[in-house]
Amino acid sequence: MESIPFEITREDLLRSKTIAPGWYAMLIRSVVKGEAKTDGSMKVDVGFVVTADGPFKDVPVSRTFSEKAPGFTVSFIEAVSKRKIDPDKGGTFDLAMAQGKKVWAYVKNEMYQNRLVNRVEDFRSYEEGQTQPKM
Repeated sequence: MESIPFEITREDLLRSKTIAPGWYAMLIRSVVKGEAKTDGSMKVDVGFVVTADGPFKDVPVSRTFSEKAPGFTVSFIEAVSKRKIDPDKGGTFDLAMAQGKKVWAYVKNEMYQNRLVNRVEDFRSYEEGQTQPKM
């Protein structure tokens, strides 16, 4: 019988780890533009990794933003840019500039396809040396 190598990396193992709900310092590792399978609308997949020491260090999580619901990106854009979006004007923002930056992200757990998964729910700006985000 032919050998069938199947690699599982440390990141693969960490991806399935459930994070306790709370605020975590995270590095934005990737920002990837794509199309929704349903209607071809634009979506942006953002990949994060927990940077804080502890049991969840290096656990990767992700969040998808859709052009059909741009309001859900507000806390993310404000956290990355460290400035408020003018509620009367809005604006155009380059999400690619977020890659490589750190943010505070609030993680909660929810059921998806009969298993508990991590969901990044909210964002705050990150300052070096901070132990909790400013509310």
